[in-house]
Amino acid sequence: MKMRSLLAAAVLAAAVPSGAQAAAYTITGYSFAPGSLTGNIKYTPTNLSLNVGIGRLNLTGTEQGSGDTASFLTYCIDIFHTLTVPATFDVLPIGALIPDATKQTRLLTLIGNANAVIAHASNKTEATAAIQLATWEIVNENTGSYGFATGTFRSSGGNSDGARALAMTYLDGITSGAWGTPQSGSLKLFHSATSQSQVLTAVPEPATWAMMIAGFGLVGGVARRRQRSTTVVYA
Repeated sequence: MKMRSLLAAAVLAAAVPSGAQAAAYTITGYSFAPGSLTGNIKYTPTNLSLNVGIGRLNLTGTEQGSGDTASFLTYCIDIFHTLTVPATFDVLPIGALIPDATKQTRLLTLIGNANAVIAHASNKTEATAAIQLATWEIVNENTGSYGFATGTFRSSGGNSDGARALAMTYLDGITSGAWGTPQSGSLKLFHSATSQSQVLTAVPEPATWAMMIAGFGLVGGVARRRQRSTTVVYA
Protein backbone atom coordinates (compact mmCIF):
# COMPACT_ATOMS: atom_id res chain seq x y z
CA MET A 1 0.00 0.00 0.00
CA LYS A 2 1.42 3.37 -1.00
CA MET A 3 0.33 6.79 0.20
CA ARG A 4 0.65 9.55 -2.40
CA SER A 5 0.41 12.42 0.05
CA LEU A 6 3.15 13.21 2.53
CA LEU A 7 2.23 12.50 6.13
CA ALA A 8 3.29 13.61 9.57
CA ALA A 9 3.41 13.30 13.39
CA ALA A 10 5.34 13.37 16.76
CA VAL A 11 6.22 10.50 19.06
CA LEU A 12 5.62 10.01 22.78
CA ALA A 13 8.73 8.72 24.52
CA ALA A 14 6.64 5.99 26.14
CA ALA A 15 5.86 4.66 22.67
CA VAL A 16 9.54 3.86 22.04
CA PRO A 17 10.35 0.54 23.71
CA SER A 18 13.47 0.16 25.85
CA GLY A 19 16.50 -0.33 23.63
CA ALA A 20 14.68 1.07 20.59
CA GLN A 21 17.84 2.75 19.30
CA ALA A 22 19.15 -0.67 18.26
CA ALA A 23 15.81 -2.12 17.16
CA ALA A 24 14.16 -2.47 13.78
CA TYR A 25 10.42 -2.43 13.14
CA THR A 26 8.16 -3.71 10.40
CA ILE A 27 5.50 -1.05 9.87
CA THR A 28 2.32 -2.37 8.30
CA GLY A 29 -0.24 0.40 8.87
CA TYR A 30 -0.75 4.11 9.44
CA SER A 31 -3.42 6.70 10.15
CA PHE A 32 -3.62 10.39 10.98
CA ALA A 33 -3.85 11.18 14.69
CA PRO A 34 -6.06 12.96 15.49
CA GLY A 35 -6.77 14.19 11.94
CA SER A 36 -5.28 16.03 8.99
CA LEU A 37 -5.47 19.20 6.93
CA THR A 38 -4.54 19.65 3.28
CA GLY A 39 -2.30 21.97 1.32
CA ASN A 40 0.40 22.28 -1.32
CA ILE A 41 4.11 22.12 -0.57
CA LYS A 42 6.97 23.13 -2.85
CA TYR A 43 10.71 22.64 -2.78
CA THR A 44 11.96 25.21 -5.25
CA PRO A 45 15.51 23.92 -5.98
CA THR A 46 14.08 20.77 -7.60
CA ASN A 47 10.65 22.14 -8.62
CA LEU A 48 8.97 19.57 -6.36
CA SER A 49 5.27 20.44 -5.93
CA LEU A 50 2.79 18.17 -4.14
CA ASN A 51 -0.72 18.31 -2.72
CA VAL A 52 -0.38 16.67 0.67
CA GLY A 53 -2.10 15.59 3.85
CA ILE A 54 -0.72 17.51 6.84
CA GLY A 55 -1.07 16.08 10.33
CA ARG A 56 0.37 13.77 12.94
CA LEU A 57 0.77 10.17 11.82
CA ASN A 58 0.40 6.97 13.84
CA LEU A 59 2.55 4.13 12.48
CA THR A 60 1.75 0.59 13.63
CA GLY A 61 3.51 -2.73 13.21
CA THR A 62 5.81 -5.14 15.06
CA GLU A 63 9.33 -5.16 16.45
CA GLN A 64 11.56 -7.44 14.44
CA GLY A 65 12.92 -10.35 16.44
CA SER A 66 10.46 -10.19 19.33
CA GLY A 67 7.29 -9.82 17.28
CA ASP A 68 5.93 -7.38 19.89
CA THR A 69 3.28 -4.93 18.70
CA ALA A 70 4.63 -1.41 18.22
CA SER A 71 2.93 1.96 17.73
CA PHE A 72 4.66 5.25 16.95
CA LEU A 73 3.45 8.82 16.57
CA THR A 74 5.78 10.57 14.12
CA TYR A 75 6.36 13.67 12.04
CA CYS A 76 7.45 13.33 8.42
CA ILE A 77 11.00 14.58 7.91
CA ASP A 78 11.43 13.47 4.29
CA ILE A 79 9.44 15.27 1.59
CA PHE A 80 11.13 13.40 -1.27
CA HIS A 81 9.61 9.96 -0.66
CA THR A 82 6.10 8.64 -0.16
CA LEU A 83 5.09 6.43 2.73
CA THR A 84 5.01 2.81 1.58
CA VAL A 85 4.06 -0.12 3.83
CA PRO A 86 4.98 -2.76 4.76
CA ALA A 87 8.47 -1.39 5.27
CA THR A 88 11.36 -1.79 7.69
CA PHE A 89 12.27 1.20 9.88
CA ASP A 90 15.40 1.59 12.01
CA VAL A 91 15.89 4.09 14.84
CA LEU A 92 19.01 6.16 14.06
CA PRO A 93 20.59 9.42 15.22
CA ILE A 94 18.94 12.43 13.57
CA GLY A 95 22.32 13.40 12.11
CA ALA A 96 22.07 10.47 9.70
CA LEU A 97 19.66 12.58 7.64
CA ILE A 98 20.00 16.13 9.06
CA PRO A 99 23.71 16.88 9.62
CA ASP A 100 23.26 20.63 10.22
CA ALA A 101 23.64 21.31 13.97
CA THR A 102 21.42 24.42 13.95
CA LYS A 103 18.61 22.53 12.25
CA GLN A 104 18.98 19.70 14.75
CA THR A 105 18.68 22.08 17.70
CA ARG A 106 15.66 23.85 16.27
CA LEU A 107 13.97 20.54 15.49
CA LEU A 108 14.62 19.35 19.03
CA THR A 109 13.10 22.56 20.39
CA LEU A 110 10.02 22.18 18.19
CA ILE A 111 9.42 18.44 18.38
CA GLY A 112 10.60 18.12 21.96
CA ASN A 113 7.82 20.48 23.07
CA ALA A 114 5.18 19.14 20.66
CA ASN A 115 3.30 17.12 23.26
CA ALA A 116 2.87 20.17 25.48
CA VAL A 117 1.74 22.27 22.51
CA ILE A 118 -0.86 19.69 21.50
CA ALA A 119 -2.07 19.15 25.07
CA HIS A 120 -2.89 22.85 25.44
CA ALA A 121 -4.31 23.39 21.91
CA SER A 122 -8.04 23.94 21.46
CA ASN A 123 -7.77 22.54 17.91
CA LYS A 124 -5.39 19.59 18.11
CA THR A 125 -5.60 18.72 14.41
CA GLU A 126 -4.52 22.25 13.50
CA ALA A 127 -1.75 22.18 16.12
CA THR A 128 -0.29 18.91 14.78
CA ALA A 129 -0.50 20.26 11.22
CA ALA A 130 1.33 23.42 12.34
CA ILE A 131 4.07 21.36 13.98
CA GLN A 132 4.46 19.35 10.77
CA LEU A 133 4.67 22.47 8.63
CA ALA A 134 7.26 23.98 10.98
CA THR A 135 9.23 20.71 10.82
CA TRP A 136 9.33 20.84 7.03
CA GLU A 137 10.30 24.51 7.11
CA ILE A 138 13.21 23.92 9.50
CA VAL A 139 14.51 20.92 7.55
CA ASN A 140 14.12 22.30 4.02
CA GLU A 141 14.53 26.08 4.24
CA ASN A 142 18.06 27.19 3.33
CA THR A 143 17.76 30.97 2.93
CA GLY A 144 18.30 31.88 6.57
CA SER A 145 14.74 33.10 7.27
CA TYR A 146 11.39 31.38 7.66
CA GLY A 147 8.18 31.99 5.75
CA PHE A 148 5.88 29.80 3.70
CA ALA A 149 5.39 32.25 0.80
CA THR A 150 9.07 32.56 -0.14
CA GLY A 151 12.30 30.62 0.10
CA THR A 152 13.35 27.08 -0.77
CA PHE A 153 10.39 25.49 1.06
CA ARG A 154 6.88 26.89 0.52
CA SER A 155 3.33 25.96 1.41
CA SER A 156 -0.05 27.32 0.35
CA GLY A 157 -3.66 26.44 -0.41
CA GLY A 158 -5.88 23.72 0.95
CA ASN A 159 -7.55 24.27 4.31
CA SER A 160 -4.28 24.85 6.19
CA ASP A 161 -3.98 28.67 6.23
CA GLY A 162 -4.58 28.68 9.99
CA ALA A 163 -1.96 25.99 10.54
CA ARG A 164 0.61 27.98 8.54
CA ALA A 165 -0.05 31.07 10.66
CA LEU A 166 0.28 28.99 13.82
CA ALA A 167 3.47 27.35 12.52
CA MET A 168 5.02 30.79 12.07
CA THR A 169 4.36 31.61 15.74
CA TYR A 170 6.15 28.38 16.68
CA LEU A 171 9.10 29.22 14.43
CA ASP A 172 9.27 32.77 15.77
CA GLY A 173 9.32 31.42 19.32
CA ILE A 174 12.16 29.04 18.47
CA THR A 175 14.36 31.56 16.67
CA SER A 176 13.78 34.29 19.26
CA GLY A 177 14.73 32.01 22.15
CA ALA A 178 11.26 32.22 23.72
CA TRP A 179 10.97 28.44 23.40
CA GLY A 180 13.52 26.58 25.52
CA THR A 181 15.32 23.55 24.11
CA PRO A 182 14.59 20.44 26.24
CA GLN A 183 17.82 19.47 27.99
CA SER A 184 16.80 15.84 28.50
CA GLY A 185 15.37 15.25 25.03
CA SER A 186 17.03 13.81 21.97
CA LEU A 187 15.81 13.52 18.41
CA LYS A 188 15.85 10.14 16.70
CA LEU A 189 15.32 9.35 13.04
CA PHE A 190 12.82 6.61 12.20
CA HIS A 191 14.53 5.69 8.95
CA SER A 192 13.55 3.44 6.07
CA ALA A 193 15.57 2.79 2.93
CA THR A 194 12.40 2.11 0.96
CA SER A 195 9.79 4.39 2.56
CA GLN A 196 9.36 7.89 4.00
CA SER A 197 11.57 8.63 7.01
CA GLN A 198 10.01 10.12 10.14
CA VAL A 199 11.28 11.85 13.28
CA LEU A 200 11.03 10.53 16.85
CA THR A 201 11.79 12.38 20.07
CA ALA A 202 11.85 11.99 23.85
CA VAL A 203 9.29 13.92 25.88
CA PRO A 204 10.79 16.91 27.76
CA GLU A 205 10.97 17.01 31.53
CA PRO A 206 7.98 18.52 33.40
CA ALA A 207 10.03 21.66 34.18
CA THR A 208 10.35 22.34 30.46
CA TRP A 209 6.60 21.93 30.00
CA ALA A 210 5.91 24.45 32.73
CA MET A 211 8.26 26.95 31.12
CA MET A 212 6.34 26.68 27.85
CA ILE A 213 2.72 26.83 29.05
CA ALA A 214 2.51 30.64 29.41
CA GLY A 215 3.58 31.01 25.80
CA PHE A 216 0.97 28.51 24.61
CA GLY A 217 -1.80 30.64 26.08
CA LEU A 218 -0.65 33.62 24.05
CA VAL A 219 -0.40 31.55 20.87
CA GLY A 220 -3.92 30.18 21.43
CA GLY A 221 -5.33 33.67 21.79
CA VAL A 222 -3.77 34.75 18.52
CA ALA A 223 -5.04 31.63 16.77
CA ARG A 224 -8.64 32.23 17.88
CA ARG A 225 -8.60 35.76 16.47
CA ARG A 226 -7.40 34.94 12.98
CA GLN A 227 -9.53 34.26 9.89
CA ARG A 228 -9.48 30.66 8.71
CA SER A 229 -9.70 29.34 5.12
CA THR A 230 -12.29 26.66 4.31
CA THR A 231 -11.09 25.68 0.79
CA VAL A 232 -10.10 22.01 0.61
CA VAL A 233 -7.64 20.49 -1.85
CA TYR A 234 -7.32 16.71 -1.85
CA ALA A 235 -4.14 14.84 -2.74
